[in-house]
Amino acid sequence: MSGVTGIVLGGGHSRRIGSPKPLLQLGGKLVLARIVDVLRPLCDELILVARPGQDDYTPDTAIALRMHVVTDTEPYEGPLAAIHAGLSAAVTPLAFITAADQPFLSRQLIAAMINAATSAGSAESVVPRAAGRLHPLHSVLVVKDWLSIVEQALNDGETSPRRMMEKAVETGEPSMSIMTEDEMETYDPRLLSILDIDTPEQLGTARRVMDPRRARVRQDLRPGGV
Repeated sequence: MSGVTGIVLGGGHSRRIGSPKPLLQLGGKLVLARIVDVLRPLCDELILVARPGQDDYTPDTAIALRMHVVTDTEPYEGPLAAIHAGLSAAVTPLAFITAADQPFLSRQLIAAMINAATSAGSAESVVPRAAGRLHPLHSVLVVKDWLSIVEQALNDGETSPRRMMEKAVETGEPSMSIMTEDEMETYDPRLLSILDIDTPEQLGTARRVMDPRRARVRQDLRPGGV
């Protein structure tokens, strides 16, 4: 048992893409299936968080992939409500949080984050910072520490996981370790783990990553590249 629950946020509306992002195909495999393949060996359980009444095939696909499906904590909505629902359903001390539109997760990077979270003897959350920003949707969280933090943020009307975590960094509560960009690159040199698919342009980038004819590393295939 790893002591980690994988929590995948899959309730987005995918308005800019036009079809559910977890069900997009890259290299002949669904994005959600790619995420599951990476997380399964690292996690005791995988949870997909859907929005209430979600009527696409994402929840059914998650069940077929042997994930436990829960819905956003009502009456709230959005990623913070999804994180809260996932943490509430977790039965392990740690949770790895990600979104269902990140097709290039690195098993080596996530394993390193889990190891860092447990190396000090007592569990500590690990959040990466790259391109000057925290990435809460690629983080290892101590469930008991963050459940109440997220609940309070929801009650305060907060909608941004990043703002919530930046506040935690400022206050030092709860304790967390920040993984630097250089540390991330040790395991994921192109930082593709944090590449998400929000727009048709980003989908095009992801498809170029999958194209075996494009062996040369290109700056625009790196998140934030120009």
